[in-house]
Amino acid sequence: MALVVSAAACSATGPGTEKTAQTGGPLVLGHSYQNITDEFFATELQTERQSAKAKGWQFISTDAQSNPARQLDDINTLISRGVDVLVVDPIDPDAVVPGITAAQQAGIPVLSLIRKPSRGKIDGLIYLDSVRDGRNGCDYIAKQLHGKGTVVNITGPMQIQAARERAEGCNQALKRYPGIKVVAQPSTDYTLRDGQQKMTDVLQAHPDVDAVFGGNDQVALGAVRALIAAGQNPKDKVVVGIDGTQSGLQAVCDGTMKMSLATFSNKEARLVIDAAEKLRAGKKVGRVLFPAEPVTAGNVTAQAKVAGYQLKSCKADAS
Repeated sequence: MALVVSAAACSATGPGTEKTAQTGGPLVLGHSYQNITDEFFATELQTERQSAKAKGWQFISTDAQSNPARQLDDINTLISRGVDVLVVDPIDPDAVVPGITAAQQAGIPVLSLIRKPSRGKIDGLIYLDSVRDGRNGCDYIAKQLHGKGTVVNITGPMQIQAARERAEGCNQALKRYPGIKVVAQPSTDYTLRDGQQKMTDVLQAHPDVDAVFGGNDQVALGAVRALIAAGQNPKDKVVVGIDGTQSGLQAVCDGTMKMSLATFSNKEARLVIDAAEKLRAGKKVGRVLFPAEPVTAGNVTAQAKVAGYQLKSCKADAS
């Protein structure tokens, strides 16, 4: 279990202390992340840490490393550290339930991101429609291929609900196009390295694929590397990712990816900070949709500015 703790975090109340949303003093914000080696989560963490510091808050984050059991331990750690608001990116909506229940018993408001736990009370949800995002990504692929061709659907870890839903949405879209065939659907650990390896394996059996849908930008970029290593030009393919990371948008700018469905991490971080402030004040948050923005050659520079990214020379907007 990895902990990232702000300077004053050790002054948080001890285990078993009942807390309320109106507790005085600097807000102690705790965030249980899925995996901070992922570019999306790493950027979100940085933005949250900076925002919390600017407000005089204490900030504690944990890294579950895509392990549901580790995440449950992390949540219990954050509860014992006396956080005022608990933010959770559930890896598995079932495995996280005991932690949500423990937070409720301790009187700690819970904000869930992307998906909600299968049971238990939460006080707010900032969510994506991952099925729709997968569907939109692969509908774009199908249209770019004019309804004919071969596609690789590279998913994330199947224990992560959003990964399953993105793959499901992609398959739903492609089923509407009888001229398109999904030749492989390998799962990855959501890293560039694993995306490259799995795409390399696919290319040995299917060297002439026309398109790739990546469950996140990292695996899409891994597929790009595999194509280049196989002597193929990714600009001749239709490669699509999800997340809108800086490296993903740079690839759109360069033409090696055709689209990223952007759910900018700095925007999610701002939504988290705003929701935490409301929960601390005893206000309701409810459900907040966090829609994905399609980023293609036509709008990549403008969207990079929204995200606060500095892209290298980008000629994509001319198309």
